[in-house]
Amino acid sequence: MFDELKSAVTHLREVSSRINIDVVAGKDAAALVGIADEIRRAGDSLRTVAVGQVERTNSWKGEGAKSITEWLAIETDCPQYEAQAVVLLANQLQHLPVTQAALRNGTLSNAQAVEVARGAIVAPNTETQLLNLAKRATVRDLRDATSRLVAGATDEAERHRQVHKSRYFKSWTDLDGSFNVRGRMTVANGALVMAALKPIQDEIFRSARKSGEHERPEAYAADALMALCEKATTKQSSESGGKATRPNAVMNIRIDIDALKRGCTENGEVCEIAGVGPIPVATATAYLGEAFLKLLILDGTDIRTIAHMGRAIPAKLRTAVEERDRVCQVPTCDVTLGLEIDHIVPFAEGGPASLENLVRLCKRHHLQKTHNGYRLEKIETEAGTERTWAWRAPPDLRNTG
Repeated sequence: MFDELKSAVTHLREVSSRINIDVVAGKDAAALVGIADEIRRAGDSLRTVAVGQVERTNSWKGEGAKSITEWLAIETDCPQYEAQAVVLLANQLQHLPVTQAALRNGTLSNAQAVEVARGAIVAPNTETQLLNLAKRATVRDLRDATSRLVAGATDEAERHRQVHKSRYFKSWTDLDGSFNVRGRMTVANGALVMAALKPIQDEIFRSARKSGEHERPEAYAADALMALCEKATTKQSSESGGKATRPNAVMNIRIDIDALKRGCTENGEVCEIAGVGPIPVATATAYLGEAFLKLLILDGTDIRTIAHMGRAIPAKLRTAVEERDRVCQVPTCDVTLGLEIDHIVPFAEGGPASLENLVRLCKRHHLQKTHNGYRLEKIETEAGTERTWAWRAPPDLRNTG
């Protein structure tokens, strides 16, 4: 077996070295990316299950490492956080043979397996549900679903306390002279951070687009953090002993009406800060007086009421669309920054400004739909409750390939 694997690796490297990538056609290069990803998946899955056996047999001891995580990081020359994630997944898969089999046969990617295992360990009866969801959902959607399952299967107040207890904020200067930060906190506190940064990040994004600059969303987020710090520093220095005021924060909280009345969530119910994650009902109600809040009360998956508290309230319909469509709705597109609202049936053709006829798209897909003949078509699901889209190219592109 090992001779076969070593021979396969040798053959793979030999074949790879013979490929002259500069003369490969664009479509062939795209196909090559897919082949390389299949190879990566196979390698990742084999490494994960092998690490599990190394830990079970204590084979890592005696190699000079303090833990199996450190041993793996040294052995494979991977970052510590990656090694830690592999070890955690390997431990979880010991109790989830179906998920392990799906990972090994290529049905699941490592990222998908992490989310399935995270939910199935806490709620074992959800393993099949999560595996089915992984077949048709993005990793982001799978992560959101898993977070809700974990929240519903564990005591929310205790989980909140444990996360708060383990909070930290670290900073260090790297070897290249860069300043680095890393932190951990509750979802509620994280939402306050993001709510303070998001308006500044959006403004920086818009200014950059007007000037023709294109950078990663993470770069704009870093700029927003700097702008926020500079603003706070300038304000403190200009106030001679005056009391510092708290910046206005905006966040969307989604909560099932029954959970709000009861004071806690039960299995399947939602209480979360949109785009961030689940929070206890007590935390949600506590923030009613803490920030400019858009409260979206849900009954199941239907938005029944939209209550606005605060100043400068946006239109109710816009609130509902922004909360529902947190990413570009074109399948496989995970863009979250600079989304634009589009009429599915164009306004010029009589399309109404209704929740069913509005959707948020990234700028690129919005332009393609408006000017290049692309269409977003709704696909009815079996349950009839989910909005699933198909992105259709114009006929001339489909015919020419």
